[in-house]
Amino acid sequence: MLRNLAKTIAVVVGSTLLATLAVNAFDFRDHYHTLLGGLLFSTQSFQSTCPNNMVHVSQTLNPFCIDMYEVSAHEACTYQDPKSADESIFNLSDTACIPVANKERMPWRHVTRDLAERACVQAGKRLPTPNEWFVAAFGTPDLSNGWNEEDCNVAYNREKGVSETGGGTRCISSAGAYDMIGNVWEWGDGTVNMGMYTNSILPASGFVTEASQNGLAYTTGTEKSANYFNDRFWTDSNIEAGIMRGGYFNNYDDAGLYATYAASPETFNGDALGFRCVVSVESK
Repeated sequence: MLRNLAKTIAVVVGSTLLATLAVNAFDFRDHYHTLLGGLLFSTQSFQSTCPNNMVHVSQTLNPFCIDMYEVSAHEACTYQDPKSADESIFNLSDTACIPVANKERMPWRHVTRDLAERACVQAGKRLPTPNEWFVAAFGTPDLSNGWNEEDCNVAYNREKGVSETGGGTRCISSAGAYDMIGNVWEWGDGTVNMGMYTNSILPASGFVTEASQNGLAYTTGTEKSANYFNDRFWTDSNIEAGIMRGGYFNNYDDAGLYATYAASPETFNGDALGFRCVVSVESK
C-alpha cells in the first residue's frame, strides 16, 4: 500500500514538473493569443501593487506596472492636446503637468523620445524597455484584416486618424493594457546606433520572419510571414534612431506585436507618435 502511495506521489510530482517545464518553454511567437497566455499574464490579484490606471505584469524576471492606456496630458497641463514639440516642452515646464493614463482622452503626441522620457520621470515613472513593452503587449489580437471599431486602430477603423484612448474593447493585452497595437506608435527606452541595438546587428527593413525574446526582429524578408502576423520592421543603419513599437492608425497589417520603427532620430515627433510609462515593483 505504501509502495502504491509512493508511486502516486511520484507521478503527481513528475507531472507537475513537466507542466512547469512546458509553461517555461512556451513559445511566445506562435501561441501568444491563447487561454494560457491569459492565465500566465493574469493581473487581477496584483492590481493593488500598481498606481491608479496601471496594470501589473508579473511573468517576467523583474515585475512592473505599465499604463493601462496611451498617456494623455493631465488637467493641470496648459495644452491638453499638444500640437507641437514646443507645446509639449511648455507643458513640462510646469511640474504639475504629468502624463496620465485615462480612458477616452486624446493621446499625448508631438513628443521627442527625450520629452517622453522626461514626462514619465516627472510622474515618477520611466519609459518601458523593449522587453517590457513586448511582454505587456502580449495577447493583444494582431489581426491581418477585417478590422472594425472595437479592434485595434490600424486601418482608420475607428476614426479618421488618432482615436481616443481605450476606444476598442477588443484591443487589449493579456495584462489588461489597451491599444498596445495601433492608434499611435509608442516610444520605448533604448537607442539603435547605426543599425546596432546593444551588441546585435538589426536586420534590414522588411517583414518580420524571426524575432528575439523582446519582440525585435532578428531576421526579415520581402514576403509577409503569417507566423509573425504580417508585422513589419523598419530601420536605418545610417542614423542613431529611437525605438517605436506597435504601429499606428494607418499601418494596416504592418502594425502589430512585432512592428517596430527604428528609422527616425530620437528628436522626431509627430501626430502619430505617443508613449506610455512603466514603474518597477517588487515581486511578491
